[in-house]
Amino acid sequence: MEVIEMGDTIVKLYQKQNFVIGEDILKTIKKNGLTLDEALLIIYFCGNNNHPILDIDEIMEKFGMSELEIMQAFATITNKNLIKIKMVKNREGKVEELIDLTPFYESIAMDIGEKEKSQSNDSIFSTFEREFARPLSSMEFELINDWLDKGYKEELINAALKEAIYNGSFTLRYIDAILREWHKKGFDSAKDVEVYLRKRKNVSKPHRNDNLFDYNWLEDEE
Repeated sequence: MEVIEMGDTIVKLYQKQNFVIGEDILKTIKKNGLTLDEALLIIYFCGNNNHPILDIDEIMEKFGMSELEIMQAFATITNKNLIKIKMVKNREGKVEELIDLTPFYESIAMDIGEKEKSQSNDSIFSTFEREFARPLSSMEFELINDWLDKGYKEELINAALKEAIYNGSFTLRYIDAILREWHKKGFDSAKDVEVYLRKRKNVSKPHRNDNLFDYNWLEDEE
């Protein structure tokens, strides 16, 4: 799933589900440096997600906060762009202020997305170290990160790694050259590599994918 789509899904999930103070919410509260009063106010609004309003009397009764403390906390979380205020008409036709928690949920989604990316990156680094049978150097970590930043998909990087291993080259320079060659040809996935090789060799699909890498990409003239 793309990061943007995943973020939208997470936001909608938090907007619809019964509120539970989960790990993701607490981490986002901590990341934004909220005080106890500010955190309590966010939690209060999340708990009233179907109709979140700034009910000062109820907040004072629930949390023992003074009106001044409530207004200061409300101003802070508004200034930190964790909530928005929407003016809507109720059933009686009167205009009232509703608290829109979408910015807070988007912050949670962003944190989850960063966590997923970090876990994914850890996975590809582990793959390289396993195949090379040694720890990666700092320069090698930097080069792999550079590939990811350039938008190379993990499956394409893994395919290039497989190509290097098949040809007995355990260096990232070789893999980098392969990736640059594939990029010039417009390859976006390992499937693109397979299709290209089948066209070049004019053979039927082999039983083992390993055979697809029996090709010298650095001498390809197309």
